[in-house]
Amino acid sequence: MKIFMNIAFAAAVFLSSAMETQAINEYTTIANVPKPATCGNSGVLPGGGWVANKRCGYVMGTAVAGRKFDVESTDSTGYHYGRYRGTGGNFCTFLIPSSLNLNSQVTGIASSCSTTTSSALCDRRHFGIDFDSPPHQGDGAITVPLNLAGCSGFYNYFVVRFVQSILKLRDRADNELEDSNFVSGAFQDAVPFNVGATTNAGYRYSTRDGQASMVRATVSEFGGQVIWFFVPRSCIAAQLPNPLNNDAGDGC
Repeated sequence: MKIFMNIAFAAAVFLSSAMETQAINEYTTIANVPKPATCGNSGVLPGGGWVANKRCGYVMGTAVAGRKFDVESTDSTGYHYGRYRGTGGNFCTFLIPSSLNLNSQVTGIASSCSTTTSSALCDRRHFGIDFDSPPHQGDGAITVPLNLAGCSGFYNYFVVRFVQSILKLRDRADNELEDSNFVSGAFQDAVPFNVGATTNAGYRYSTRDGQASMVRATVSEFGGQVIWFFVPRSCIAAQLPNPLNNDAGDGC
C-alpha cells in the first residue's frame, strides 16, 4: 500500500509541476532560409535554417524544412531559443532568424528549455570535441582543409537521450540537460547533394562520441552556397591534424 501511495504522490507532484509550466508557441520549419546577416553571412540555406549553440555560434545541425520548433524566446536579432523536434533530434538549441513559418503557430505548448540549458550550450565542450581552432577563433574559415571524396553527408546527428521515471522527479533544468547533453547520436537527414563533388571543404569539430564531424563545403548543386553538415569522422580521420583543439574559454 505504501508503494502505491508513493506512486500516487509522485504522480500528483509531476502533474502539478506540468500545470505550472509556462505555455509557449510551436512553429513549422521552412526551406530556403537566408543565412543570418547579423553574423556576417550571406546566401540561402535550401534545406532549412541552422541550429546552433548560441547566437552566431557553432552550427550544430539543420532545422530541416517541415519539422517543428518550440520557441522559448526570440532576441532582438531574430534568433530563436527553444526545442527542435526533428527526424530523430529533440533537444534545446538556438535557431537562426527567418527559419519558421509564422502562419503555422500552435499555442499552448509546454515550455521545456530553460536558461540553465542555454547557458550550458554556451560552452562548446557541451556538444563537441577536437575543434579546429581555440574559442573565438576561426569563425568558420577553413583552417583544416578536407577532401570529402567517398564520404556520406547528413544534415543532423544529435538525438534525444532522455528517459525519466515518474519516481525519479528532478528539477526541469536537470532533465533538459539530460535530454540535451549531446553525448551520442545517429546520422539522419541525408544531404541531397553529391558530397564527393563539393569543393573548398573544411573541418570544424567532432561530436563527443567521436563518431561524427561537422564540416563545411561549397555545393555546386546549391548555386555555390557554403553548407554545413556532418560526415562520419572515420571518413576524414586520416586528414585531421594531431592534436586538435579542446581549450576551454568559450562562452556567451
